[in-house]
Amino acid sequence: MEEGAHHHAPHATGTHWLDISLALSAFFVSLVSLGLAIHNGRTMERLVAANSYPNVEFEYGNAYDLHDGRGERPAIYLSLRNTGIGPARLHSVELSFAGKPVTNLRSLLELCCTREAVETLPKTSYRLSGDVRGAMVPAGRDLNLFAWPRPEADPRWARLEAAYQQIGARVCYCSVFDECYVRDSAHREPKRVRSCPVAPAPYAGD
Repeated sequence: MEEGAHHHAPHATGTHWLDISLALSAFFVSLVSLGLAIHNGRTMERLVAANSYPNVEFEYGNAYDLHDGRGERPAIYLSLRNTGIGPARLHSVELSFAGKPVTNLRSLLELCCTREAVETLPKTSYRLSGDVRGAMVPAGRDLNLFAWPRPEADPRWARLEAAYQQIGARVCYCSVFDECYVRDSAHREPKRVRSCPVAPAPYAGD
């Protein structure tokens, strides 16, 4: 051993049981601190997620502001509205009538309201959103799926107005943190899902 070398022994009280108690106390304090740090981290994650939570709701009606300078006019419409506090990215939208899937307003009218020969009916003029898959709906904003102003002489409009409550809608959307939800018009609350499933008959809007 080199002369002058010194070995530093750990500080101890000289009492064996007291040394063990102090070591266990320090270990316990470290565990509590680690637990608190993990809990605070998870709490912050939940807080951030809550501050970006989207909530998509359906809006049906028979009076719609067509933004053509004439104010609100009779028009059957269906919209998606994000009433949450974070943006919603749409992954799939499905529509149905009386439980049967429809992919656009034309197929909806064929299923619910067309009783005459198609060639005897006036040409319909309605507004469609197109394919909305991948669309981002900001908080407090809406996305119109379709709006059909009341035509001069088309009996299907009144039939759809009387039956529009039989229109079903289902949408799957995700937050900016990829937390996904399915909202069905038959239920008041959205359902959390791991990921959005592929819609068998997605709304195309064409």
